This record gives sequence, structure tokens and C-alpha cells, in this order.
Amino acid sequence: MRASAKANDSGKGSLDFVGDHLAINFLNTLRMHEGVLADTLQSDENVVEWLRRMNVPLPLLQKPLEPGPLLRTARNLRTLALRAVEQKKASERVRLNELNAFLANATSQLQLKNRRDGLDLERVYLARSAEQYLAPVTEAIADLLANGDFDLVRRCEGEECVLWFYDRTKGHRRRWCTERGCGTRARVAAFRARRAATSK
Repeated sequence: MRASAKANDSGKGSLDFVGDHLAINFLNTLRMHEGVLADTLQSDENVVEWLRRMNVPLPLLQKPLEPGPLLRTARNLRTLALRAVEQKKASERVRLNELNAFLANATSQLQLKNRRDGLDLERVYLARSAEQYLAPVTEAIADLLANGDFDLVRRCEGEECVLWFYDRTKGHRRRWCTERGCGTRARVAAFRARRAATSK
């Protein structure tokens, strides 16, 4: 399925956080908008804006990035991540070579910082390339694949929805990306189907 290039359906909207996990929110930058698969990442700036919204620590650039590679690299990483999540969800062997190549590029160090009430230990990422710039996201993807409970990693049951989420609800009965969106549409459709059945 090809993504529409026109789309930033709600780049700053509520759908950014429905995944409840950084890696899944990254997958969800590809979403349906008015019946068309839409990519909310349309430029390097969109990638940086998304990282900021997710509170991802932006790597320290050791040299300026050329225009273009960050967007291409982010989309490539997202494709690899989606394929890996689908393979893991289907209990298939996950192909890891390309994701491991991303991880091998990561450069980071621990850094102590003074706070009012003590010290914090933070990981600082360094970047000379788009792959290194996306290292925090790549590590979140790796963490999801290695440590996530894939019984709780689910695709929204909305008829045309492509969004994923990590079900952290108490009873683990979540079915929709959002109750107000796909949940409401499903309930309305079920109500109409019941009414049509009883009117025959």
C-alpha cells in the first residue's frame, strides 16, 4: 500500500501518542487520513519535530546533517521496525541484520548532571549521520522486540485503521487506537447493523 505524500493529518494531534510506547508511536507516523494511507513524516524537520514531541533526547550533532537523509533514514527504519513487529506478532523468526546495523551505528555516553537535590545520570547521544541521529528510536524498537509483551502489542481493530498500540489497560481489553475514533465508528456500525437486522 502506498502512502499519500500530501498528508499530515494530525502531526501534532492526539494520534501521536496512542501507541503508548516510543517504538509503536514511531510506527504510527504512518496512518490513515480520509481513507488514504498518509505519512506524517514529510521532511527532515517533521522527523525532528516528532522526536521533540516524543521527548526523545536529540543527539548532539558533531557535524551538520545534509538535507534529506534524515527523512529517508527515518522512513527506512520505520519500514524495518514494522516488518519486525509484524514478524514477532506472527511468531515468525525476526530478521535482525538491518536493525542490528542501525544499532551498531549508535554512539552515546553517560553524563552526570547536577540537580538541586543531587546528581542525575543521563545518556547523551552523539551523531554524525542520520542513523546515529535516530539511535534513541532504534534502541526503543530493539527494546520492544526483545522485552515487549507481544500479547499486548496489537493493531487497532478499526476496519481501515493501521495504527498499533501497547495495551497497558488494567484488564488488557483495549481494542481501538482511540475510543472516540475507531471505537465510536465500530459501535455506530454495530448499532446500524443490529437495527437493519431487526427491521427486516
